[in-house]
Amino acid sequence: MKGNIFLVIFVVNVVCSCLAKISPNSHPDADRNTQEMAIAHGYPCENHTVTTPDGYQLLLFRIPGRKGEKLEVARANNKQPVILQHGLIDSSDCFVVNENPALAYLMADAGFDVWLPNFRGNEYSRKHATLNPDKDKSFWDYSIDEVIETDLRSIFDFIIAQTGYEKISYIGHSMGGGTILAALTLFPEFYSKHVRSIVGLSPSTTLYHSNNLLKVAHYTPTLDLLQFLGVNEIFNFHNHVQNFISWFCSKSPDVCNFFIEMLAGAEPEYDNSEKYDVLFKHYPDGTSVNQMRHVLQQTQKQGYFSYKSSTTDQVTEYDLTKVPSSIPIAIFGGMQDKLVSVIDAKWISEKLKISGSLRMYKEYEGYGHLTYILPKKSSGCFKDALQFTLAPNQKALITSPSLAF
Repeated sequence: MKGNIFLVIFVVNVVCSCLAKISPNSHPDADRNTQEMAIAHGYPCENHTVTTPDGYQLLLFRIPGRKGEKLEVARANNKQPVILQHGLIDSSDCFVVNENPALAYLMADAGFDVWLPNFRGNEYSRKHATLNPDKDKSFWDYSIDEVIETDLRSIFDFIIAQTGYEKISYIGHSMGGGTILAALTLFPEFYSKHVRSIVGLSPSTTLYHSNNLLKVAHYTPTLDLLQFLGVNEIFNFHNHVQNFISWFCSKSPDVCNFFIEMLAGAEPEYDNSEKYDVLFKHYPDGTSVNQMRHVLQQTQKQGYFSYKSSTTDQVTEYDLTKVPSSIPIAIFGGMQDKLVSVIDAKWISEKLKISGSLRMYKEYEGYGHLTYILPKKSSGCFKDALQFTLAPNQKALITSPSLAF
């Protein structure tokens, strides 16, 4: 059976390779990494490697200055650091791939020292001090819990040491927004001391009201079958398959937009479909089967829970009402988002309101889950994220009547 599965994978790769070569992607950003994209568009950029206590080597990119600034000059200016954290099956590329507007460039031009970390297991952080991801199954033995407990703390410790700043601003998309909220409940003293503000762009916690495809996926044996076959990593296809998806979207953006709308929500008026071919050379990115299973588990009941493994039924809820009230938080929801629905975004905000940390909640018409990555030029969401990060203790702004103070 294993032989048949791998034969199918091989054939698919060959077919996709041939089709993609018919018309290769012509945009140079399609084949650039985060640092190369930033430099190509005029921004100073460098990278750093952080090793977590359990040995994962995370790659962090840094844009320390405005467009046109020399790297040495930008470093010397010692600006307020802000973390832009990617979501599930994604990477730091998501914050620079759109170019105009790109959230990383917007924050850099506004005077921030922009840090773009990568969580364990994706293309940039697929390394370990002792384990080989291609040979050692234990490399992939992690869920979202390890990101919450270990990756985030390692990232914060490193940036604090590098910059000398005790408090760091944070903007997270999807899982990047949800994990920091969970971390605040586990380590409130540390993060109260070191977080200046948080903006969650459709942060992924509970997915109880997500589209039915995720709920159905929870009950399919796909992930179990992959692990039975010895496959513990998914979406690591930075090769012919991704080339084909990119090529297909460049030739049929309307069809591509249809599938995105079905899975994550999309509106041509708000999404920059002209950059789909570039986006899909970088997205989706790799992660562990366990982490994907953890996400699917969040669709089953209202709440934000730790990973339920095959050996235990015990789970712990991340109680967002315990988030420290001293940390100002803004939550943004997309009205067309089919992964993190506005109902679930509102649920998060209700919990944070109880904790006293919620300063801003806003819903964006036409926004799907990927609009935060590829918005068209007039991005009110990015402007709101920037304004809140500049002045996180401003008067609370709540656009949902049910959340009004």
